Amino acid sequence: MCAGIEFEGQFFYFKDTVQLPVLRRDGSMAWLPWGVPFGVNVPGLWSGACARRESLLDGKWRRLDPVPVKIPCAAFMEREARKQAVWFPVDARLAIQGALVRLSPQQRALLPGQPEAVVYVVTEPAAGDVASIHDRMPRLIPLGD
Repeated sequence: MCAGIEFEGQFFYFKDTVQLPVLRRDGSMAWLPWGVPFGVNVPGLWSGACARRESLLDGKWRRLDPVPVKIPCAAFMEREARKQAVWFPVDARLAIQGALVRLSPQQRALLPGQPEAVVYVVTEPAAGDVASIHDRMPRLIPLGD
């Protein structure tokens, strides 16, 4: 799971139910809520920060019609077994893959600020240095097209 990101020198943590930067096609930035906070029941959505890539590929998210997006960042954070934060730098040419889910009016009413969409961080099995502390990590994709 991705528990935090660094973007433009600021740190964002899922536990604080913050918004994440999402790169638009025109190069501008949108800020969207990061997933659904634990303890908040929004029918039809999963609580949490992340979407497993395997679940997306298996069609488990199909009914939500997720849209792939790019989340720019300088680093991401995972927690090791003792819950200590460990930050991993991200190459400036890469971004975290996100899954944007548009919300129905009924779902919007259940979330603070009544957002039109939320974004989940797409995760995959951990590799490299991340694998020594966690079993999952954000999927990193090229920032430019």
